[in-house]
Order: sequence, then C-alpha cells, then structure tokens
Amino acid sequence: MSDTTIVDGERVSLRPTERDDVDILQRSMTDPRIRIPLGSEPRNEHETTEFIEEYVEGDGNLSFVVEAADERIGIVAVKSLEPARPELVYWFLPEYHGQGYGTEAVGCLVDYVFKTVDCHGLTAVAFEFNQGSHGVLKRLGFREEGRLREHRFVDGSYVDVVQFGLLRSEWDESRSA
Repeated sequence: MSDTTIVDGERVSLRPTERDDVDILQRSMTDPRIRIPLGSEPRNEHETTEFIEEYVEGDGNLSFVVEAADERIGIVAVKSLEPARPELVYWFLPEYHGQGYGTEAVGCLVDYVFKTVDCHGLTAVAFEFNQGSHGVLKRLGFREEGRLREHRFVDGSYVDVVQFGLLRSEWDESRSA
C-alpha cells in the first residue's frame, strides 16, 4: 500500500494515477492483449503523456492505479463525471486476469464513486468478445442495457459493443443484502 492510497480492498488498493505511471499506461496502449479488448490505438511515450494530461489530469475524470502486493496490476477509471451516469473504464495486466482482481478493484471503484460522486448510476461498455469484462460487470450487478451491432472495427473485423449499467439503488440494495 502506498501513502497515497484512496481505497483499500482485501487484496487490492487504489491510488491516484500519476505521471510516473506512464510506463504502465503505455503498456495498455501497446500490448495487444490489453489494447485490442480496449479498442485503443498504439501510442508512444509522448502520446501516452499527452493522454495523461488530457484524460487523467483533466477535470471530470477519476483515474486510479490498482496495486496488489506492492505491484501495479491495472487501471480503473471513471470518465465524464458530469452526467447522471458516468462511464467506467478499466484494464488489468494479462498475468492477473482470471484471479478476481478485476472484480475486486472495479467493485472498490464503484463503491468509491457512489460514496463520493452525486450520480444516479454508472455505465460501462465492452466488446462482445471480451467475456472477461462481461463477467466482471455481471458479478458486480451490472445489467446489459443495449448492444450496438458491428459498431467498431477491431483487429480486422466489425464487432458488437455491449453497454452495461448499474443504478445506485441496485448497488445499495446489493450491499445491504
């Protein structure tokens, strides 16, 4: 746990993303196992620094590095805090997939947002082929709300984009049960 930790879970902690995290952010932009499921374009270090300035340090967004056992394992973020239902964005290093870190970290973020941001709910999108992300969202109580058929061209073909949503009342209810 670092001295800037904002949220502690059982195995993960969330701390604000800093410029010193450019290397882990750049990995998400270059490693095809992360970049393709995110639908992002490859970026060099300079472009990644610009991304940090615009989206991480910019107003209206929250971005946290996920740490487990003093290792940086991913990023969780919320963009566009102004609307009633801001959007979650997250990714984890491939070597940590399938171990429950994603569900725990995204759950910590959802809980943090509902405790600190006046929003009615949250939204998240995932490509049809990204079943790991679908699982994270469904385990946290998100429901599929819509599908944009063959909406994005990813890795050589058109793919569906699935939209998920979670209302604050649903989150509160699941936590009190």
